[in-house]
Amino acid sequence: MDSSGIMDCVELMCDVLPQLRKALDFTQEDFSKIIGISRQSVINIEHKDKKLTRSILISMISFFSLRHESAKILYEQGLYRNTFVNEMGFSESMVLKIYEWR
Repeated sequence: MDSSGIMDCVELMCDVLPQLRKALDFTQEDFSKIIGISRQSVINIEHKDKKLTRSILISMISFFSLRHESAKILYEQGLYRNTFVNEMGFSESMVLKIYEWR
């Protein structure tokens, strides 16, 4: 497993989490219930005060990749070029085919 890919992925997800939530019109509380963590954990993730566990990271990537608005943001941020994300089964070509952006 590519640990630098995971760290890059964590960094990106923490940076864009507020934007992703906004794109789906979710509050921190809404998102915390969906992902199965506390609202305080969401706040800590957004402020990079809490390290993401692999399971939470995978849940976040899966959740946001399966929604058009947030998948587009992740695509534009280059998430689908990340080795860890590709190993999960998400790739640029797959996302482009699903959402037909081009």
